[in-house]
Amino acid sequence: MKSIFFLLLCFTSELLYAQVDTVVVQYDSTFTSLFSRRLNDKRTAIIYTMEDRGDVRDVNVYLSTLEEIVSGRKMYAVRIDARLNRNLFTDAPVANAEYIDEDELPLFIERLEFLLSKVMNTNPNNLRYTEYRFYTRSGIALECYTGLSRWRVALIYEIDKRSIFTYINNEAQVRDLLEVLKATHKEILLRRGNKY
Repeated sequence: MKSIFFLLLCFTSELLYAQVDTVVVQYDSTFTSLFSRRLNDKRTAIIYTMEDRGDVRDVNVYLSTLEEIVSGRKMYAVRIDARLNRNLFTDAPVANAEYIDEDELPLFIERLEFLLSKVMNTNPNNLRYTEYRFYTRSGIALECYTGLSRWRVALIYEIDKRSIFTYINNEAQVRDLLEVLKATHKEILLRRGNKY
């Protein structure tokens, strides 16, 4: 009986082993900013810079510039990054993070203003869970939801394809983030030669 059981076990394991499928994983650029696509996918001669524009809670905000060396064309974006994502020996980030493209920045600012003026100054209904969520092209999410009799705000962004949640529950910190983004947007407009 033991030998029959052993043969049956061997036969079953062979069948299971033989049915292994090959899966080809391809890069999904569904949620990638135009800036990131230009920086990482379309590889030509470029200069990339990150300039610190401020930090709010556990988030650093950077003005990122991409310049094509031959043509001189520039792209701008805001990089949302974890505060500790910096190399000890250089100024370079340790891991890749996503960007808010310059054309999306006014809409992101508008959404923050909406949350501050229309949502966070109201009393949440304790009997019903409510959530506002806005996304950028790159998948960065701005979320505002009810929690323990007050509104809570979370910024969800990716670093090396890992979701990072930063909770900004203090209204003053949300305003600080708004001011940093507004100042960065004005700076981009000035660099473009536009008046704000």
